[in-house]
Amino acid sequence: MWERAEITRRQILAALAGAAAIEAAPLPSVARLLPGPVNGLLINNSVLVYGDSAAHVKNASHVLFTHARRDVAWAGTPLVQAGSAAIVPERERNLFENPGAFWEAYETKRFHDYSQVNTKVLREPMRVSRGVTGGEALDLGGVKIEVIDTPGYTRGAVSYLMEIGGKRIACTGDLIYGDGQLFDLSSLQDAIPEAKARGYHGYAARAGDLIESLRKIAARNPDVIVPARGPIIENPKIAIPKLIARLQSLMASHFATDALLWYWGEENLRIRSHGALDGRPVDSMPMAEQRPLPAWAQAVGNSRILLSQTGAAFVMDAGYKGTLPKLEELVAAGKVKNVEGIWITHYHDDHTDYAQQVADRFHCPIYFTTRLADVLERPSYYRLPCLTRNAISSGKPQAFGNKMRWHEFQFTFIDFPGQTLYHDGLLLEKDSGEKLFFLGDSFTPSGIDDYCLQNRDLVHPDQGFPQCLRVLDGLPKDVWLINQHVEPTFRFSAEQRERMRAELTKRRAILTELAPWPDPNYEIDESWAAAYPYASEVRNGERVTLQVKILNHAPSPETYRLKWNFPRDWRLVEADSKVAISAGAEGAARAVFIANGAGLHVVTADVAFADRQLREWTEALVRVR
Repeated sequence: MWERAEITRRQILAALAGAAAIEAAPLPSVARLLPGPVNGLLINNSVLVYGDSAAHVKNASHVLFTHARRDVAWAGTPLVQAGSAAIVPERERNLFENPGAFWEAYETKRFHDYSQVNTKVLREPMRVSRGVTGGEALDLGGVKIEVIDTPGYTRGAVSYLMEIGGKRIACTGDLIYGDGQLFDLSSLQDAIPEAKARGYHGYAARAGDLIESLRKIAARNPDVIVPARGPIIENPKIAIPKLIARLQSLMASHFATDALLWYWGEENLRIRSHGALDGRPVDSMPMAEQRPLPAWAQAVGNSRILLSQTGAAFVMDAGYKGTLPKLEELVAAGKVKNVEGIWITHYHDDHTDYAQQVADRFHCPIYFTTRLADVLERPSYYRLPCLTRNAISSGKPQAFGNKMRWHEFQFTFIDFPGQTLYHDGLLLEKDSGEKLFFLGDSFTPSGIDDYCLQNRDLVHPDQGFPQCLRVLDGLPKDVWLINQHVEPTFRFSAEQRERMRAELTKRRAILTELAPWPDPNYEIDESWAAAYPYASEVRNGERVTLQVKILNHAPSPETYRLKWNFPRDWRLVEADSKVAISAGAEGAARAVFIANGAGLHVVTADVAFADRQLREWTEALVRVR
């Protein structure tokens, strides 16, 4: 009886709450919300912000875009094609009108890429009616709108503020999501010109811009925010400060263990952190203990040459153009009889560009762990930072934990996904008792080398830098660490390792709060769904096979649904519509096309899982000859 009464009471309360919600509707009657994977806001049945995901709107006088990302702009594209006037941010206008120029340049620029530009660019051009900048006032058939420059999520984004029916409504694109969240952090990666830092070194560098933009919106005191994605934000006064606080806490933690402090110094760190932290000083971890390299491990650029007492040499990384000339010099001087092997710490061009050339000259194998095999042998198949054009063809992949005897040294091959997901470590133990651990670029004496989000640094205890710290904990106590760019060897105290572990734990917690995803790794890993091969070349009329490789970051098995977007003249032969992937595992969906029409073509895939629909999410480039 009590249970039935309690149910009735709950139903009454729910009904009252629903009535109150209707009475206090967040939008006036002249503004209609069109919810979907991309929201739409239709005003006076005429002016549409973002677009219409469900294609309910048959015509609109104007479609207003806040930024040029194709995974948002697709929702408004059909109406523009049907005749609606497109209003776009002037600073991103070229990405709407001439995306082909971006793709033609990016086809080659993606190699040796240190800019880390976002590639969610339109496949086809859009006819633009007007470009707008902050400070402009629009009057669109009686709908008055203030344009506000709000860079952050993209470089040139704008927001639109309007007062309708007594409500101040802000349309802010992807500037904020829900209750103090952000759609993803990786999109904020950018250069910091005043610090002479390229995009590769700018960890969420537009966080400061995004915070400033949020404050601009807050100063307008909107009653409601309609974002491009996610729920309407009915209490901006709470949501905006929450997002700012989370971003600032995350950035403070990042800079506390900043690897670049070792290279660039405190003044540069102050410049890089200033915008995100409002000028507050960084609480930096103390520098690690250091000592010179042993005489039998010579530094040549960012290569290390091991010299055996037998006269043999072994090379650690070969991305520096001076490595081969130095080896030739040592051979000519009688100090080296032969090079017997090369070890690759990670796939980046400055560690791999000359590896095959050295291997060919000395007829020696190239060693790396199995995780690196494909990206080293097929670099053009990937879209990642710092790709080489020089594939490795004489590799000898090693399983994690394998040991190899080389003269008076013993090597242990270790999976070490630090600076990149595709990264090794090598423990060297000399018969005389000396020990070195080659950790590539993953740490410097000042901390963690995680400044490029596109490198895919995952956050859970059995992944990424938390895993690397566990490896360091398990190394012999007297081992010294070698970063290929740092001349002295170094080692961290137990307290320093604990400080880094604590900061990583803190970041994982903040990212979990920031992320509107089932796992924080989605927030920082923009390659969780990636086309493979990223670039292909075929003759006109030939078949081309593409895949979407998906790393399921969700804590449970997920079924991912796929739909391809391809040129009108192409023909789809066959395609997987879905793929089931276990938690933490990688899977792939495949499609085969007949490619027609000479030139460079961009093919995209929609990816959906659970209740998420991500349109135009990942792309592949196909050059048809």
